[in-house]
Amino acid sequence: MVIIWGTTHAGKVDEVPGGMFHVVTQFGHVYYIPLIPTASYIVLEKTADGGFRGTDIPLSFKSILAGWLRGGSVIAIIGACIGLAICLLSQKAGPFDWVLPVVIGCAAGGVLFLTYKLAFFTQASYERAMELAQRVGLNDTGLLMLEVAYGRMNAAQAEAELARREAQAAAQQPVQAELADPQPGGFLVN
Repeated sequence: MVIIWGTTHAGKVDEVPGGMFHVVTQFGHVYYIPLIPTASYIVLEKTADGGFRGTDIPLSFKSILAGWLRGGSVIAIIGACIGLAICLLSQKAGPFDWVLPVVIGCAAGGVLFLTYKLAFFTQASYERAMELAQRVGLNDTGLLMLEVAYGRMNAAQAEAELARREAQAAAQQPVQAELADPQPGGFLVN
């Protein structure tokens, strides 16, 4: 018997509008069902080799919950289908024995659907997005992109704010005058 086990990333949650980043958790798995959470990550982009570019964060309860609910729902749906087949093919089954597997399968399907569609799981709140942005170390441009993504600023306001911040940073830089030495080895006298 072949046992498939290893690590996988599951529990995708807290996606920022515009796809800037999201959170996943690395799980130890058996047959791709997430079991043991080992680390959570902010994913900035996926790479061609199946990996991603991002940074680790403390374990995300929401990501772990999403991974377990999604994995458990898949197991429940498979079990309900097997139970329904047994009930329908069994000569000893009662006339309503098929109801329980159907109810379990429908409930599990509903849970699976909701973990992919409810904003609680899929979208990061503004506060959570700003917290994750600080962990990643987004620059001023990235932070202003978040403001636009969450409707706190429009694009023109964000551009004006960025220009203001750049001007303020330039004004705070000390001006260094370049003094040219008129003659090699000579002295500059005022």
